Amino acid sequence: MLSDIPREFKKYSKHCQSLGRILQDTRVSLEDINNVLQLVRDIKDDLLNLDTIESLKSKLDRTPTILVFGQNCHAKALFVNYLLGQAILPQFSSRWRYVTFIYGHMKNIRLTLGHEIEIVEKLKAHEKPWITIPEEDLQRGNDEPLLDHCPSLEVEMCHSILRENVEIIVPADCQVEELTETLNRNVNNVLPLVIYAVSEDILNDSNIQEIRKLKDIYKIPFLFVSVSSRDHTALSTESLTESEQHSAEVSAVRENSKLQNIHDQLVRLGFISENFKTDDVMKRKSLCLECSLDSFICDKKINDEFIVYVIDVLKSTILKMAAKLSEIHTKCLRKFILCAFDMAREIQITPRRILYAQGVELKLYKTLMNIACEQQEEIAAIIQRTLQDMRSNVAEVLEGYNQNNTNHQLTAKMATMEIQQLVLKKLSTSVAIQIVQSVGCLQESFTGTLQRCLESLEKTCHELEGSLSASDAVKQIISAAYSIDIKSSTSFSIVHTLMDRLRTLLSTFALPWSSSNQIQCNFQWQLQVVTNMIDKLSASKLAKTISVQFQEHVKSSHEAFQSAMRSLEGQLTCQLEQTEEQRITIRKRHAPKFARLALESTSLCDLVKYGMPKQIKEIGRGQYGVVSSCEPWARINPCAFKSVVPPDDRHWNDLAMEFFYTRTIPEHPRIVKLRGSVIDYTYGGGSSPAVLLIMERMTRDLYCGLRNGLSWVVRLQIAIDVIEGIRYLHSQGLVHRDIKLKNVLLDTKDRAKLTDFGFCIPEAMMSGSIVGTPVHMAPELLSGRYDSSVDVYAFGILFWYICAGHVKLPTHFDQFQNKEQLWNNVRRGTRPERLPHFDNACWNLMEQCWAAEPYERPLLGYVQPQLEAIYNKAISDSSGKLSSYCYHWI
Repeated sequence: MLSDIPREFKKYSKHCQSLGRILQDTRVSLEDINNVLQLVRDIKDDLLNLDTIESLKSKLDRTPTILVFGQNCHAKALFVNYLLGQAILPQFSSRWRYVTFIYGHMKNIRLTLGHEIEIVEKLKAHEKPWITIPEEDLQRGNDEPLLDHCPSLEVEMCHSILRENVEIIVPADCQVEELTETLNRNVNNVLPLVIYAVSEDILNDSNIQEIRKLKDIYKIPFLFVSVSSRDHTALSTESLTESEQHSAEVSAVRENSKLQNIHDQLVRLGFISENFKTDDVMKRKSLCLECSLDSFICDKKINDEFIVYVIDVLKSTILKMAAKLSEIHTKCLRKFILCAFDMAREIQITPRRILYAQGVELKLYKTLMNIACEQQEEIAAIIQRTLQDMRSNVAEVLEGYNQNNTNHQLTAKMATMEIQQLVLKKLSTSVAIQIVQSVGCLQESFTGTLQRCLESLEKTCHELEGSLSASDAVKQIISAAYSIDIKSSTSFSIVHTLMDRLRTLLSTFALPWSSSNQIQCNFQWQLQVVTNMIDKLSASKLAKTISVQFQEHVKSSHEAFQSAMRSLEGQLTCQLEQTEEQRITIRKRHAPKFARLALESTSLCDLVKYGMPKQIKEIGRGQYGVVSSCEPWARINPCAFKSVVPPDDRHWNDLAMEFFYTRTIPEHPRIVKLRGSVIDYTYGGGSSPAVLLIMERMTRDLYCGLRNGLSWVVRLQIAIDVIEGIRYLHSQGLVHRDIKLKNVLLDTKDRAKLTDFGFCIPEAMMSGSIVGTPVHMAPELLSGRYDSSVDVYAFGILFWYICAGHVKLPTHFDQFQNKEQLWNNVRRGTRPERLPHFDNACWNLMEQCWAAEPYERPLLGYVQPQLEAIYNKAISDSSGKLSSYCYHWI
């Protein structure tokens, strides 16, 4: 009904206000990230893209506007008059200005430029009271081209459709090529609801071009309305004369023919679907879907179906904005969680990398020192063999010397020195090559992983410039180890060490020219010089010298490494402290804030799509909410919702994080899927909003199932179902932290699903807070340092109840007065007692699951096959004589 349209615009305005508030909170939160959180640049740049926020803000500020286009002024006048319920526009005129209808307490009319500047001009409407706008005020003069500041006519009137800041604009007739520019000048910042009124039997070429141009400008569905000037007042055919009845029938036939012609033409042009019927409009209303195709109605159905088009456009607009905002929140939240994972990993792995690097370098250092000590004799043997080879082939040592030396004026002293240098070079090269081959295997053992580890540690430290880094120190050790210079793969450091030592020894030799400088430097003399030098070289002394210098080099490099590691460790410790502070900030501040924003924006989407769920009856109460059955919602039947009223920000944050994790868990048969959420801001008079979490309705929980009685085989199947659900959560990086009887729901076939993810959280986001149900809480939960194995412990306790077949508290737990006594005794090793009907397989599995040390508890991949084996045995036993505990009832 047209009378319901103001309510829809009011609802849209209310939704826009909610979106505006969420949008402002989002902007503040993003600015807070920019000012406070020191994330790496690529993450911040990804999160702080404010262009989308600005775009949404501009869309929220748009005025809902009914744009009335048409074949001619006559068609537009007929539609506007029908919509407003009065003959406000003259039906037979042309060449109109832009006409805008806005809300006002008194009827008024004026000429404006751009809706801002009023033109002081006497209008016909000012001369006397009017019902229909005078044609003289509507029509633009010949000297008023539309593209040159043509004045618009603004009409104020007190009408319900216009009350919620809504406008009706009737654009002026113009050429198709002028349409875009004139609309940009006169219709700005509006949310368009486009009506195209048709009064003729068929659209002409000009109409078709105009519609196509409009569809290029406005990317939304249009509502085509066939209008006529006849009176639609319902009259009884019985009161008409025979001729009048005949005339009415002929008129109806013509009207139907006109509607069919227009409908067929719109289908051919692709503006409406071929199978489109006016009844489809009402179907869309019930489904609450976005309209994707243009609609076509006749004026007789405007009163009933125009509102459907309005609802479609308004809902579509809100949904698109809310969904985009929800996408921003979800993206930021995912980034935070991944960042927290990376930070937690860095905090855990960096100290281990440091210890690894120190351990590997120490092993390398000790290995090289042992080589230097243990292989001294081997080095001496290598030198001795080399000297013997040179002694037996003295002539080969001098090969190339005489050919290269053409200066016959050399003194004996100079010639002797050159020959000695030649001998030293060949000796050093031969010895060094053999030593390198003996220690070359160290390169594969120590180079790659250690170097990569150190480089990954050093890449974030910028204070190492100008000082020796740990990786450089290792390279020096490796240089000594492989006897390979860092700068040249063909240069050997042992060669230089040996040459230096040999040059020192030269000074102790008795030179053959000491008695006379008149010795002939012939070949025999050269051979004698080589022989004398070889005889005076001591292999053991040379080996000892090389070994000592090698050890000094390695020790110096080792000390440099330790110094560099101390500096590196200090910087990394400071960085890790900052990383931990930021992880805490993400977990306690930014992630919960965006989780709450995501809850609000997503809940708004669900509210717009499906409305508020209608309660049938209350079916249960828990610590944090009330569970009620409700009427089918979003095609979910049977359906239930949990209503939670968060008393403070901490509970809001917990609920928001639960919503996010539960909503993002992919579909799984062993997990109760959260189907949607709605925030009821009217709850409690508006002082304490309630969050309604909607999900599929299950028949009962495991607590009620055990209390009412379940067979042993069914209970075992439930245990397997629970394990499958926990395994799936863990595969998603989530820890449930509250596995208990009431959080296991059963369907009509007594198959189990996990629910209530109020404490569910990724391991990297865990703060060490003590959460859960005391009886099911693992001992380490009290220390604040725990992991996913707490779910294995909780399952062990749950499995005790499943095997017991009742819900009575274990006797070992029932004796304590409060939870503090219970926790203290659990830490000392108190566990549920073994009941007489427990078999060994079940009892052993329980004991393994509730082991005191987390690392002693079995993996779920081990638990499930054990359960399946117990289940298969129970199935086979059930065909014969059943065990006594298979039918143990309360």
